[in-house]
Amino acid sequence: MANIDEAKRLYDKGLSDYRTGEYEQAMDALARARDGYGAAGERKGEGDVLNDMGVVCVQMEDWESAQRYLDEALTIRMALPDRSGQGITLGNLGMMYARQDEDEKAADAYQQAVTIFRELGEKGNEKAVTRQLSKLKLQKGQVMEALGDYRQELDDEESSSGPQQLARRLFRMLGRVAGGGGQAPADELEDEQAEQADEESA
Repeated sequence: MANIDEAKRLYDKGLSDYRTGEYEQAMDALARARDGYGAAGERKGEGDVLNDMGVVCVQMEDWESAQRYLDEALTIRMALPDRSGQGITLGNLGMMYARQDEDEKAADAYQQAVTIFRELGEKGNEKAVTRQLSKLKLQKGQVMEALGDYRQELDDEESSSGPQQLARRLFRMLGRVAGGGGQAPADELEDEQAEQADEESA
């Protein structure tokens, strides 16, 4: 039990360091948390940490390490099985590939994630990954497909102000594409909350 408690403490520290941009410190804490979970035979915790180590490495543009950690996380999550975790890691793999301009691999990973979240009924995660997939399609010039994705998202929300929401979200999406780069899951959550605030005040 002591090992698990210490692993959780280190995990929380790693996430805190990540959020403040202290990536090296985050990796140190997460690596020790991973060792703690592994020693205790806590596979889910180990998979969670490996996933987040991969995300940190994406931010550091350490592509080789990011690929290794995310692949390890996906293997563990498939073995458990942890379907929601699989979707999260596939979404992060998509982000990693998109950052490296490997569009086909990114689209495939994103689509797998969307399929999983749709099957599980996890609307928030499905929308977040669909948004990334739509941005990727826009970057490739597939404007009508991207608009179709967003149209479906609005239909799912059953909103009476669909056209206005579509316009607002499209402008946001185009702005983000112009800026380039992907986003970490925490950033996606902040975007979602900002959009909801905009829609409530509209």
